[in-house]
Amino acid sequence: MLAAIEVSTRISSVAVLDLFGEGEPEEMRLPDDVESAASLVPALEELLSQKGLTAQDLLAVAVAVGPGSFTGIRVGLATAQGLCLPANLPAFGICTLDALAENLRVDGWTGEAVALIDAQRGEMFAGHYQVEAEGILIVEPPRIITPAELPAMLTQGRAWIVGPGALKYEDQIRHHLGADAMFAFTAAHRPRASSVARLALNWWKEGLRPTAAELQPLYLRPPASDEKQLGFRNVE
Repeated sequence: MLAAIEVSTRISSVAVLDLFGEGEPEEMRLPDDVESAASLVPALEELLSQKGLTAQDLLAVAVAVGPGSFTGIRVGLATAQGLCLPANLPAFGICTLDALAENLRVDGWTGEAVALIDAQRGEMFAGHYQVEAEGILIVEPPRIITPAELPAMLTQGRAWIVGPGALKYEDQIRHHLGADAMFAFTAAHRPRASSVARLALNWWKEGLRPTAAELQPLYLRPPASDEKQLGFRNVE
């Protein structure tokens, strides 16, 4: 069984997935009124308990490593490491933007896509993808852009726009892209632990077994000096 953790933004969830079965991930969204650090492990335990399992039955853990909330990323990484280290389980670090592109694939939306997360300061963390029915292809590495810089990223004219950053900057994005911006349905904009799980499953099937020591946050910019005062739920 694989446990997946998505707490890199304020939209948090966990999921479990049978690594050897054909079923879909089972996901639980964390309460908005409870800090993820407090609700994360109990939520995972509940999902496992529903299957008659415990954390001792896990074979691997996947976690969204960002970009996103500095505090949320740290919480997710620390939890994943805590689950993996006792039994030396494989630990898959999944880019949050990749998982948003996976949302599109699962929902049947294919073509050029840009995944966006709010980076504050009028900027967005952006990932550029080609989404196919069989999987997602990374067109270029994640970077920080403004809404005005988005048109320069596109290579095919029209593109799917997805992610919490897309919702925050929707008016500006539509201003700069016009009809070339195809916004995904609302549910696809939410980071999903289930998509983190699916991408980790691909790595597992390829024979990759990264360790907890290899987990690294993907910040894209150094943490702000006042990060400790921001609090996890004040940042996307």
